[in-house]
Amino acid sequence: MRPWQARIRKIARTRLDARHAVARMTRATPTDNDPRVAPGVRVYLDGPVLIDRALSPVHLASQFIEHAETYHQRNFERLDFLELIDRCLSLASVDRGAPLEVLDVGSGSGSSVFAASRLLPNAAFAASDISPRLLALLARFVDSRAELRGRVRTYCFDLHRPFFRAQTFDLVLGAAIVHHLQDPRGALENVAASVKPGGRMVFVEPTEAGSLVLATIYARGLEELERLGEGDGALARLIGAFRHDIRCRIGPPVVRPQTALLDDKWVFDVPYLAELARGIGMSRVEVHPAQENLDHVFEAAFRGTLADSGNASLPVPDPVVAAVREFDQSISAELKRRLCPTAIVVMTK
Repeated sequence: MRPWQARIRKIARTRLDARHAVARMTRATPTDNDPRVAPGVRVYLDGPVLIDRALSPVHLASQFIEHAETYHQRNFERLDFLELIDRCLSLASVDRGAPLEVLDVGSGSGSSVFAASRLLPNAAFAASDISPRLLALLARFVDSRAELRGRVRTYCFDLHRPFFRAQTFDLVLGAAIVHHLQDPRGALENVAASVKPGGRMVFVEPTEAGSLVLATIYARGLEELERLGEGDGALARLIGAFRHDIRCRIGPPVVRPQTALLDDKWVFDVPYLAELARGIGMSRVEVHPAQENLDHVFEAAFRGTLADSGNASLPVPDPVVAAVREFDQSISAELKRRLCPTAIVVMTK
């Protein structure tokens, strides 16, 4: 298929999905009495998903909708989420037996929600996302499990708009969501308003320092591939794209011409996160490495990026692997804590 034909098909599918979304909105059950939703916010119920009426059907169709099933299959009940959420709860000193009200933002089809529900057996969850299709997959799984039924409700809205009542949640979790947001401060200001005094928001996000180390690792990998005569091969092109992606995201979250085209829009440093926390009314912020064991953190990040891009099976020559491992072997454990590519950010209100 030629590129222009693919674009036409995508536009046609988007318009069709938009018409279907409008039709669903027309058939859906109006309901404005959910106790978590802020006064004045109008919602409707589409199956099990409560949807903000202000959310554009075209917006719904064009973001995450077309590839919802693929995304779901890739991330559904990932075992590493259990370990990650467990570390998040420990670093935030969350009382795991308490009857908490928990908001999970960017829930997708539920990996983080299902992990948290196992670790917080007495908590009630508001699972939220901008994709109704992913939330429908999440709700379908919840309905099939007796231990989840009645504990998880799904909400579809845009974080950039106020949606929940003030001081509703004890805990907010977000596994890799803030760096996708066009306006992180504006969105998190809305989320923070829904947190009770003393409550916490915990996010898993990419760091600027760690991303710069990865960019240097990619450059070393490209040097080795060039030396091997593979400078124009599939791996070299992929690593080059990863490196370019990091360069597009460095610096404070200021919208640039390319921002709207990027899925991962930002990487964050500690001064920005501290300023952000103060600006949204949080009293304290802590930044921790996402992994407890950092012995192979850079090799894991390198291989994780390959896997997340669907290229886990792409052969990596031994000299490239050795070049990556050199960073893990040469950087001290203490310095790795500051250079870890992914951080757990704990904000307290």
